[in-house]
Amino acid sequence: MKHQNYDKKIFRLLYILNQLDSRRVVSTPELAKEFNVSLRSVQRDIELLNETGFPLVSCEKGKYAFSEGFSLKKSMISHEEASLLSFIYDMVRSLGGKFDDSFQGILRKVLGQGQDSTFYVKMPVGFKIEKDTPYYHELGDAIESSHKVAVDYVNQQGKQSKFIISPLKLVFYDGFWYVLSLREDTSELIKPRLDNIKGLRQLDERFKVTKNLRAMLDESVNVWFPEERNQRVLLEISPAAAEYFKKKVYFPVQKIVKEHKDGKLELETMVSSQFMEVIPTIKQWIPHIKVLSPQILKAQVKKLVQEYLRSL
Repeated sequence: MKHQNYDKKIFRLLYILNQLDSRRVVSTPELAKEFNVSLRSVQRDIELLNETGFPLVSCEKGKYAFSEGFSLKKSMISHEEASLLSFIYDMVRSLGGKFDDSFQGILRKVLGQGQDSTFYVKMPVGFKIEKDTPYYHELGDAIESSHKVAVDYVNQQGKQSKFIISPLKLVFYDGFWYVLSLREDTSELIKPRLDNIKGLRQLDERFKVTKNLRAMLDESVNVWFPEERNQRVLLEISPAAAEYFKKKVYFPVQKIVKEHKDGKLELETMVSSQFMEVIPTIKQWIPHIKVLSPQILKAQVKKLVQEYLRSL
């Protein structure tokens, strides 16, 4: 019975918030009639919304609206989320003291998102996961239950393929979502793009999660990270770029091994022998970066630069 009462209360709160955000004014007598409850029950709902942090003003006796300029759209939360906040506060309030104060702090942060903030973070714009994104939920279930899946995939060149993977994580790099996986037929670590998956079927067979998964992700700087790092790379950074590399990690397991008197840096990183984890960043920092070793990476970068110059 108590659960049912809470369900009814959540529904009332959701309805009231929806009315406030659209019609702007609600009447407690009308709401009491609409819900077939006492006037006091609706008044308690209004009080709860106000105490939770939603800024309500009394237009006249029994009539309420959001404060001027406030809307759920500006606060960046949905009606359902707003209702849930009110519901949680109703329970937290009974705990009192620090719990009540902590929840008020959370509310100030949530409801203040529509206002100008001291901070601004620019995230890469790209493929977004929505509620109806194909195979997103199925992959989530397979990852949580450690089940292998059969995948129909179309790469960037339009080539179709079918393979079986052990999905480890959904990961986001540079504007795209990837499925960090182990491919069954080759045992290699792969990252198929989520939006290129055209078919998926969960299998009965289960897999064991890679032990070093978290370390692998923590050391990564882009989607090209390997399962094992077996190649040492030594780079020279010009004085003009040195301060950036002192303050930010651009390469995996980045370490400054020498700082010259003229301001140049010698920087070490560990990658796989394919070097794809470092090549994009090296290209971005030319001419302020130089490969000292290994020779094979030096040759690859030189070839890329020469090809680019020929294309001009």
